Amino acid sequence: MIGLWVKRGAVLAAIGLLGACASVVGSTESTVQIRTNPDKARCELKGMDGFEATIETPAAITIPNRASPVAVMCLAPGFRQTAHTLTASADGWIWGNSAFMVATGGIAVLGALVDESRGAGKAYAEEVDYTLTPDRPRPVKLRTRDAPGR
Repeated sequence: MIGLWVKRGAVLAAIGLLGACASVVGSTESTVQIRTNPDKARCELKGMDGFEATIETPAAITIPNRASPVAVMCLAPGFRQTAHTLTASADGWIWGNSAFMVATGGIAVLGALVDESRGAGKAYAEEVDYTLTPDRPRPVKLRTRDAPGR
């Protein structure tokens, strides 16, 4: 009798871990090609879990999915600093977790928690393009404080 309950417990534990299909099949990081107009802009990236990087565009960079959202600040000579945000969105594997949880009556929730903690089941866009705004000097108007006739 105890052996039967041990077997059932082992089967339920295995089903719960199988739900982590995004961790098993998918990746926990994404490679993103970042381009700017103009080229040779310096971009600083800062995200969750202490992720930080500095690149010169165009560049390909590998970003952990759990760093999302990632703030991207780009600057080039003669252009204004621009701010953008990179966000990892759900990929197909995360939907597999959802279907598996429904099919098992919620038993596979452990697998989904594993995927979420590792950043699996999410991905960034493969390519992003940012256009920087030219920094035009503002005209200066001169005024005199001298009274007329002095």
